Amino acid sequence: MARTELGAWFIQMMMRRGRLKLGLTQREIAERVHIATDTYRAYEAGRSCPTPASIKELAKACGISDEIADYMVQVAVARRKGHAIEAGTRFNALFIALAEAHYGFIFKFDSSMIPGPLQLQEYHYIVVRLAEPLATEQFIDGGWEFKDERQRAIEARTDRPTIQFLIGETALHQLREISENLYQDQIAHLRRWARRPGVFIRILRGPVPAQRSNFSIYTEGGSELAGPPIAYTETIDSSWVIDGSVRIAGYDDFRKALWKKAIRIEVYPDDDRRVRLA
Repeated sequence: MARTELGAWFIQMMMRRGRLKLGLTQREIAERVHIATDTYRAYEAGRSCPTPASIKELAKACGISDEIADYMVQVAVARRKGHAIEAGTRFNALFIALAEAHYGFIFKFDSSMIPGPLQLQEYHYIVVRLAEPLATEQFIDGGWEFKDERQRAIEARTDRPTIQFLIGETALHQLREISENLYQDQIAHLRRWARRPGVFIRILRGPVPAQRSNFSIYTEGGSELAGPPIAYTETIDSSWVIDGSVRIAGYDDFRKALWKKAIRIEVYPDDDRRVRLA
């Protein structure tokens, strides 16, 4: 796929995914919205990007909900203004799920929780519920369905991306206090994931500045379907999908420093036991 701008990449990939899910050809989508087939092909190839005004009609033709189409418009507007894509975590999570399915290198760091793609269902329903005291049952159920889809998408990849998961030791200490059995099950699950080709998991001991305690990085690696490099971070009321080589380099420098200090999951449980028995 041709290299394109970040917002354009998201829009073209959402249309491509929706169209394939419907089992339609590019020509059939073009006919639905009364544009030339070559014009639609250019959208999916990244050679051009639809205008914000035309996105909703294209999204509808591709079977995309009105709610997600509104987010696609927001992405297109941010792209035109050259801004980072700021939205609620629920919507920017769509961007991240798409990146997890297509980028060649993925790094995810969380200092206080197990990253979503690695969570057991029981972890989600116990720990995430405790971490989200105002969440409704519908929100919790929807959150697990979305995580399950992300996990399956990563597992289904045949191109073997490189994925680095960095987990703060605080997340494991807190889990152990909640349930020893769940802690053991989750550790075993992490170790199984670490046996997958291209997957690396490390545990970080020690404090991390609050403003740097949760972020992700995605770069092309060897993937032909990836977009430009991005970083992702979030706060209580918002989240950002960030591009720009200088900013990405800053995130990546911090990633390298943290990764170098961390302990491989393969040896962490034994090392942890020795420390507690000392």
